[in-house]
Amino acid sequence: MTSRIELTMDNQRVDIVHGVFPDGAVWLKVSSELPRFAQVMRIRIAAMRDMNDFMLLAQLVDAVRHVSDITTSHLELAWLPWARQDRHMVNGDSFALKVFANHLNLLNFNKVFLLDPHSDAAAAAINNSVVVPQETCLMQSETLRHAIGSGELMLVAPDAGALKKIHNVAKASGAREYAILTKERDVASGNLTGFALVSGDVAGKDLLIVDDLCDAGGTFIGSAQVLRDAGARSVSLYVTHGVFSKGVENLLNNGIDAIYTTTSIASPTLSEPRVELIDINTIFNA
Repeated sequence: MTSRIELTMDNQRVDIVHGVFPDGAVWLKVSSELPRFAQVMRIRIAAMRDMNDFMLLAQLVDAVRHVSDITTSHLELAWLPWARQDRHMVNGDSFALKVFANHLNLLNFNKVFLLDPHSDAAAAAINNSVVVPQETCLMQSETLRHAIGSGELMLVAPDAGALKKIHNVAKASGAREYAILTKERDVASGNLTGFALVSGDVAGKDLLIVDDLCDAGGTFIGSAQVLRDAGARSVSLYVTHGVFSKGVENLLNNGIDAIYTTTSIASPTLSEPRVELIDINTIFNA
């Protein structure tokens, strides 16, 4: 259980406590006094990874609605779990996102704000979803906003799936050009092959690969090698959602010079001089 969960009622912060019983079941309690009536209940949750984290959310909704009559309920869901499993990929697997979405939709939020979901299908699975796009998240970094707009950093799309988003980032940031990479992924095994630069002159330039998420980092390590072979001076990485299952060191020791990510999953306490964190509170409050 790793989620970070916050509750406000009509813009007033409400304290909650939660933990785990000896049998592994999670518990949650609202420790502040709840109002009898409220116009807006707003729940902000980051780093939701499993169904225990979902149970904390569901218990919080139940606890509040048991006491308070709420006119409008909003959820700010920084990271949409199971978003990568947004269809049946091979025989015998599950459309896991749909399974999760069916549970989430039962909580009947009037709006669910999602930071840079993995695909249009991911956003569509959630009732009343409002997408906060990739460019909005990235542009909250003053460092990146200046470096891209001034031409100090050239944008790179790591694959064809990122093209629509990289175009929107370029438009929002004032970037004049971007490079495009390609790769092949075996959907059954997850193995990556065939990294290639298909568009863009990167020789002698400082580059920024832009994508929605990084798990182990294989895509970006392979991409960095191709870009360096093509003459890139440096290769940095922006991902909205930094899972970093092998640690940021796995990237920083294998061709990535700097990392920019939000705190949607990455801990706000992550301390690495080559990593810049973009606070989700800044994004949601923008």
